[in-house]
Amino acid sequence: MKNFNPFKRLKNNKPLLFGIYGASGCLTAAILLGEPFLDLTEGKSNPPASVTPQAIVLLIDTSGSMSDGKLTEVKTAANRFIERRDLQKDQLAVVSFGGEIKTATPLTQDANTLKNAVDTLSESGGTPMAEGIDAALGELQTTALNKNIILFTDGVPDDPNLAYNSALVTTKTGVKLIAVATGDADVSYLTQITGDLSLVFYANSGQFEQAFRNAEAAIYKQLLGSNSGKNYSIIALVLSTGGWTAFLAMGISLALIMGQNRYTRLPLLTVRKGIISTFGSLAAGMIAGATGQIVFLPFSSIAGLEITGYIVAWVILGALVGGGTRFFVPNLKLKNALLGGTVGGGIGGSGFLITRSIFGDVLGRLSGTSMIGFFIGLMIAWIEQKQLESQPYLLVNWTATEQTTYLLGTKPILIGSSLNVEIPLNASDGFTPITAKIFKEGENIIMQFDQEYAARRNMKKTSQELKVGDTRKLGQITIEVKDKTVTANG
Repeated sequence: MKNFNPFKRLKNNKPLLFGIYGASGCLTAAILLGEPFLDLTEGKSNPPASVTPQAIVLLIDTSGSMSDGKLTEVKTAANRFIERRDLQKDQLAVVSFGGEIKTATPLTQDANTLKNAVDTLSESGGTPMAEGIDAALGELQTTALNKNIILFTDGVPDDPNLAYNSALVTTKTGVKLIAVATGDADVSYLTQITGDLSLVFYANSGQFEQAFRNAEAAIYKQLLGSNSGKNYSIIALVLSTGGWTAFLAMGISLALIMGQNRYTRLPLLTVRKGIISTFGSLAAGMIAGATGQIVFLPFSSIAGLEITGYIVAWVILGALVGGGTRFFVPNLKLKNALLGGTVGGGIGGSGFLITRSIFGDVLGRLSGTSMIGFFIGLMIAWIEQKQLESQPYLLVNWTATEQTTYLLGTKPILIGSSLNVEIPLNASDGFTPITAKIFKEGENIIMQFDQEYAARRNMKKTSQELKVGDTRKLGQITIEVKDKTVTANG
């Protein structure tokens, strides 16, 4: 009975190997760097100390349709919203509408009171939005601070006309009404009652935290007045998202380099490749994340389209990581690298949104980043394998059961005992740092030996033309030129 070695089988399956390395790298970067970075920058979108104190009522839909975890997620997002407030200046209240109109707490500056009020909310009944708006407006009558209502709802009000009239009265008194919508909520209707599309934000499950941040940004954009202040929250969101994505890109890139080196029996990571990959991937990730966030903002209030920014970010990230693999996967065509990364980023990004909607914010992000890393790695290696099927390539037999393939092209495949080669040999066997290189010159495949090695072996001819089927033995390994198109046609 033959021994089953899953690790050896994995090493011979490059797409799966790259997928696992990509997932591991992305998840590791998210845990060690991405999540701490988000925690560190959470407060960056808070308003500066000079902002005028605000009175904000959290008006939360607690109708029966808010079951299945929606209300739980809203509570979490609301509590984090409370944590970001400067309650030495701001006042907050919590009002709910569902089976009853409930003022969970009037305006207060006590964080524990507010959080306890949020935690008492439970779902039941219909959607009496008009009465909820009236109750929220009533709470704001007791303060002289700037007045705001953040309405969260997942459905259509029991009486749309009555709710519209209540909202009209509210906004005419100078109250800023902002709506966060989910589920079956009608964004067009909410735009009518807020009076401004930019004050309506749609969120799928898993995105409530972001929606509350967008609502928060909408409040302070108007309040800050100056150009710099007006963009404060948006800039913070872009930098926060871009930084988080940059760390993910770094994790994927370093992991894929290690996967490639594992596949080709090289040291997992050299200093040179590590430095170049780190800086390049951080820049690529920042570009992808920032671009995605910028694209996200215009669509954040449109149901179904708010995911555009996320998908754009992951597609860009996949494309840039794919393009970067040409740095350590010789002769991978740029269009193939970009295609593999783009498709992988799109599939992984879709998986990210699904897992985040299932598992919520942090756990959803972590599981989602694993999917992104897996599919980017998988698709890049898969597209490389497809390129192998259409042109001559090198097959290196390390042992009777372990093989590695290399794309042939104008970039030489270096062979030798140096750390900077693609096919490593042992110096103890007499091989020089660069023993030989194999490359294509037009349609010809050339194997050119290094002068130092040739002199040691008394070789008179240092350059050889290889044909499909030719083999060369170097120490313990055998190199063979293969072409699947010839085999298929034959």
